[in-house]
Amino acid sequence: MPSATPHVLIVGGGPSGLVCALSLINNGVSVRIIEKSTEPRLGQRGAGIMPRTLEIFNSFGCVDDVLKRAIPPPLTRRYELPKGTHPIGEFDMSPHIEPTPSCPYNNIVLLGQSHVEGILRDTLAKLQCQVEIGTELVSFEQNETGVNVHLLRHGSDGSNVEGVPEHGSFDWMIGADGARGIVRKMSGFSFLGETRTIENHVVGDVYVEGLSQKYWHMWGDASSMLVSFRPTETPGLFSFVIAGHKVNHSLLSSNEEVLRKCFAENTGSKTGLKFKEIPWVNHYIPNIRMVETFQKGRVFLAGDSAHVHSFTGGQGINTGVQDAYNLGWKLALVQRGLASSSLLRTYSEERIPVIREMLDRTTRILKRTFTEKASESWNKANGLLQLGINYRWSSVVLDERKRAEDAEFSDFDFGDEEEEEPCSAIDAYGGSTEGTLRAGDRAPDATALVDISKRAVTYRLFNIFSPGHHTVLIFSRALDRCPAIVRALKELPPDVVRSVVLLRRGQGIPAYCQGVTSVFEDRDGHAHDAYAITDEWAVVVIRPDAVVGAIVGGAEGLRSYFSKIFMRR
Repeated sequence: MPSATPHVLIVGGGPSGLVCALSLINNGVSVRIIEKSTEPRLGQRGAGIMPRTLEIFNSFGCVDDVLKRAIPPPLTRRYELPKGTHPIGEFDMSPHIEPTPSCPYNNIVLLGQSHVEGILRDTLAKLQCQVEIGTELVSFEQNETGVNVHLLRHGSDGSNVEGVPEHGSFDWMIGADGARGIVRKMSGFSFLGETRTIENHVVGDVYVEGLSQKYWHMWGDASSMLVSFRPTETPGLFSFVIAGHKVNHSLLSSNEEVLRKCFAENTGSKTGLKFKEIPWVNHYIPNIRMVETFQKGRVFLAGDSAHVHSFTGGQGINTGVQDAYNLGWKLALVQRGLASSSLLRTYSEERIPVIREMLDRTTRILKRTFTEKASESWNKANGLLQLGINYRWSSVVLDERKRAEDAEFSDFDFGDEEEEEPCSAIDAYGGSTEGTLRAGDRAPDATALVDISKRAVTYRLFNIFSPGHHTVLIFSRALDRCPAIVRALKELPPDVVRSVVLLRRGQGIPAYCQGVTSVFEDRDGHAHDAYAITDEWAVVVIRPDAVVGAIVGGAEGLRSYFSKIFMRR
């Protein structure tokens, strides 16, 4: 259990900060998480939740709460003008994909950020940790041993305007306080990129009477004037976007009467829609920026504090959550004295290429939105489900199978080597989830696993993996190597690695499986298929962030991988 004295200060109570807290606490490290704002976040910002993020929520036990409140992306309907009532086209921005044994969450869901935060805060509260609302970071200094902070506590209702000063010391600090937050600015991180003044939007939420919540409604086109209303999980509430070169963005975002008039004039003369309360509205100017590193000394960044981008493509909240998931377990191992501080460098090493690719993809979609029809620009935006995001280039993953294949491949002569394309280019988004599984990839799920000790109970791999442990999967073809593997795992720190044997259906339990954490029967073979198991390469290590850390042959491969993670005892 985490100690009573917090070791890590997390600045920012949004999704990135909350996932940082959940990950650290699940790894036995105590945290304090503060949030300056006393008001709940308004609006549907960050509403698109990608499958990879749903998998992360599953690991913390809150995915069912998210799915109960969320809605699927509705069919998009475009209307003719000037009447505005006749549909001239329909398209599905995110066609439904049936779940598979390896991918249980294959579809985007929509849920407003305020609701997502509420679910994550409730999950965190179950771990005896609360977000301190109304507590502001004023300044800080760091040294070789920690971070000294100066806070102001305004109270959860913000009633103490001047604030009660407080001074504290922490071993580490994580800035998850957004693009305008203090942590990045005071730490001197660069924030390079551009502000695009061409593709301006007015965004917000509005209650509309007379509009079906079955469809995502669009009138016009972003190349001139587009008005879009997307239904939300709240009855009668629609998330709107007004975009185009003919839009007076500043006026519309500052005058609700003019805004309602714009809605009426650009949705057709015959729709009869009534535009009511507008909970929030904002003039959105795309900023496309990122830091060059996610760490400076004992200070880290996650989420919007480290990168901002166009909302086209729906990557925002998801990318920040994945930042936090990547950092949490690494920082915990270092804090607990189990890993060298050099492990923390892999946070930037692994996440920077992903963020760079994300910025490139979302910017391309943004540009196409203003030059193409909405359906065309979205159809070209593949790979956004984030299931292909990987860290194959990471210095702390090990793929003995890939090395062996490359060595075999190098024996063949394909002609002039100078004409060959380099094969080491980083493909951070993976292009697709097809092909052979590699170390650094997302760890697939598998269903119909039967606990040998509880024959009537079935499991899935996602319920066996843990955000607080490495999981070593020992497949049936490596059973003869089990004694050596168990000996190798005993050399590691206690309670950080679990070993799981996966038998084929009907296969007996060899006596030399003793010492492993658990034994399951892969009844339908889904696990063996998903991990492309062969006779030689039948041991797979899953990191706490549900990434394949290693694909190896046996005990020596495990020792080699874990030497990259843990300090020698």
